[in-house]
Parts: sequence; C-alpha cells; structure tokens
Amino acid sequence: MKSASRQAPIRKARPSWRQRLAGLLRALAAIAGTAVVAAVAWGGVLLFEKLDRPIAVIGVDGEIGRVTASEIKDIVAANLSGGFQSLDLEQICEGLEKHPWIESASARRQWPDKVVIRIDEETPIARWGDTAFLNNRGQTLDMARAGDLDNLPLLAGAEGDARKIMRHYREIAQMLQPTGLKISEFRQAPRGNWELHFEQGPALIVGRDNLAGKLRRFLLVWERELKARAADIASVDIRYGNGVAVRWRKDENA
Repeated sequence: MKSASRQAPIRKARPSWRQRLAGLLRALAAIAGTAVVAAVAWGGVLLFEKLDRPIAVIGVDGEIGRVTASEIKDIVAANLSGGFQSLDLEQICEGLEKHPWIESASARRQWPDKVVIRIDEETPIARWGDTAFLNNRGQTLDMARAGDLDNLPLLAGAEGDARKIMRHYREIAQMLQPTGLKISEFRQAPRGNWELHFEQGPALIVGRDNLAGKLRRFLLVWERELKARAADIASVDIRYGNGVAVRWRKDENA
C-alpha cells in the first residue's frame, strides 16, 4: 500500500514594504480627516454661540395707534426663547397676535442684537352691542371702549350672526354711499326683522328678506319724494311688496 502524501502548509505572502506604507498612509489620512471634521464642528458651535448674543433692542417698524410700544416690548420679552440666532420668531408673532388690537404681526432679526416688529392693527368698523366691536370681516373684537369710537355705527343681533350682519351692513352702506345717508344703527330682531336708523334721517323698517331690493325701492322714493321733507319723517316702513309707508312726526299719515 502506498502511504498518503503530506501537504505543505499554505503560508500567506508577506505584504511588501510598498503595501505596508500605503496602508499606513490611509490610516493617517482617516485620523486626520476625523480631526478636521471635529475641528470644523467645534468651530461651528463656537461661532453659533458667538452670534447667539442676547437681544438688546426691540424696534417697531411702522406706525401704531392703539397698541403702545411698551406693550409690544413686554409681549416680545415674554416670548423670547433664546438669543439672536436661536429665538423663535413665530412664537413672538403668536404672542403679539393675542393682543385684542393686533390683527397680524411679523418679526425679523437685525444684526447684531435687534428684533424688529411689524404690527397691523385691527380696524373697528362698528360697535357690537354694548361691549365689543366688529372688524370688516365680522369678527368680534373684545377690547376696552374708547371714546373716539363712540361715533361708529351700532350693529346688533344674535351672537352667532355677527359675520352675516356685517356682510349685510357693508352691502347696504355701499348702496347708500351716493345718497349721503349714513347708518347709525343696524339691527336684526330675534324674529329676523331688520331695522335701520340713519344719522340724519328717519328710521327704516325693512322686514326679514330681500334687503337689497327693498332698499333700492326706498331710495327711489327717497330721492323723488321724501328727501325734501326728511326732517318731518319719523320712520319709513318698506316691508311691503310694492310701495312704502311713512309715519310723520306730526301725526300726519301718508
């Protein structure tokens, strides 16, 4: 029998000096790259901290009437969430817009340590009941009464109908503009009947529906017949489908 032949062990070839040098250079490059990245990141942190200085000045861009500069500064200070770089501008604007006289607000940074605020104030169009106002969108403005707003027209109706009443008021006010008649009160009774009062002129009983059509009929009669005797008229009833009824101040009927 033949004996099994023994195989010589396989030995790995030893890397050449060129291969060992290339590996060493790659390792050194990786270490150097990591150090550079760490240095850049640390430099970025130091730069951010350098730029994120405390806010020193709060400026107001544009004119304000109802809101004072001190109120704006107090609101901004209460909503500052960081320094110049880290502060939340949206949070500042949301805080400002909670003020009853502020419709919208915007904020921007101004180097090196200033925040500039832009304010758009609410514009009351009419008084709403005894305690509030309405803007041109029919939104209720719960704010302190101001003497210079007492001459605004008074709108009244159900609490949830403010938008509808404002819409009708604006439509009618536009129709009245060429005549010089100005509304002092515009009311909707609980049963849906509408009633107008003019600053210088009679009360106008409109009824429930077709406000625009009835008002056009009234204006036609007003210009032709009633305007010349406005001081003698107590009220005009235009609820009828055809024509109007006039109540005279001296108990005359027509």
